[in-house]
Amino acid sequence: MATRTISKPRGRPNNRFGDRRIEVLRAAANIFSDLGFRQATLEDVARELGMTRAALYHYARSKDALLTACGDIARQQLIEALGLSRGEPDGRARLAAFFRRYAEIVSEDFGRCFVLTDFSEMAEDERETTRKAQLALGKAVAVMIEEGIADGSVRRCKPVVTSRLLYAAFNGIARLPAGPDRPAALEMADDFLEVLFEGLVPRS
Repeated sequence: MATRTISKPRGRPNNRFGDRRIEVLRAAANIFSDLGFRQATLEDVARELGMTRAALYHYARSKDALLTACGDIARQQLIEALGLSRGEPDGRARLAAFFRRYAEIVSEDFGRCFVLTDFSEMAEDERETTRKAQLALGKAVAVMIEEGIADGSVRRCKPVVTSRLLYAAFNGIARLPAGPDRPAALEMADDFLEVLFEGLVPRS
């Protein structure tokens, strides 16, 4: 499979096309997350942007192309989050750093789309790319847990099972409706981590 060039969401694009392209992709990610990829149409995306479907073709020729571009951005954000977590001193701190950033990513348009789009709705190439990314992310967290067990910052557990538990909990953030009563991403992350790290057993 050919390697894709991954668009980076951070920083200001260096031309008007780049600015508008990111705006188009954000709108698409938002529409796909809210309506579901299968139900959403290019007309929905164009309407959100105040442009015609013909104008939208300047940025992407199909829904699948839009989804692939949105997925590339989310995957790049997650790779960067893993890289940043490596600077922490022990396994538990790496887990906390990664999942605090993960909470922010899945609260935003591209991360929400990455989490909420079902495999069955994806084109074959995007499905395989996403599957590989999810396996790699799961393995990376399992390694952090193994490191935490080795350095004494995490109690003995099954790393793969615990990795799946952490992702299952944090992916729920993407499903929470937006609104003034919704806690900030980092606040939710810290609450989740406290329960997941400390458990529900009362402290003496």
